[in-house]
Amino acid sequence: MNKRQKRGIATVLIGLVLLLSGLLVHWLQQQEDITAGDRSAALLEQLDDDTAAIAPGGKDIALPEKTYEGYTLIGDIEVASAGIRLPVLNDWNEKMLKVAPCRYQGTLTGGDMIIMAHNYQHHFRFLQTVKIGTGVTFTNTAGVEYRYRVAKVERLHRTEGEKLPAQETLDTLYVHYVDVG
Repeated sequence: MNKRQKRGIATVLIGLVLLLSGLLVHWLQQQEDITAGDRSAALLEQLDDDTAAIAPGGKDIALPEKTYEGYTLIGDIEVASAGIRLPVLNDWNEKMLKVAPCRYQGTLTGGDMIIMAHNYQHHFRFLQTVKIGTGVTFTNTAGVEYRYRVAKVERLHRTEGEKLPAQETLDTLYVHYVDVG
């Protein structure tokens, strides 16, 4: 085997390793998405169980809390037109974002609550195609519904977090879709 043939074989093997690595990464992301969907569904099922005790809201009186499996929930968010209903966790970190949407900052009574989630297929992926006027309902753990309509859609890069609004009104929902790519 000459030097040129050896380089050709090495190139093919490197390409194969890269292809397999990409497939593995894709499979792992799909598994993470499925796990997030399963965890969210389990939390939502528990949230729907009225036997759980409601604790007064920590940051916001309009957001009484329920705790399940170590996660503190403040309610759920539903976008009926997208077939999405998900629990919302009180605080956020990377681990919690892999479970369910989370309150990023703000309060419901202050009119500045921001909810964030991964763009998993089982979470907020629908934001890529959400239309102005789409109905969104946030229901706190006491069952009080807050209804919104999407008034604005804006795509932000992951490095543009400072552009998230500090104040929004309660009667308007702004969707800030963060592009992670």
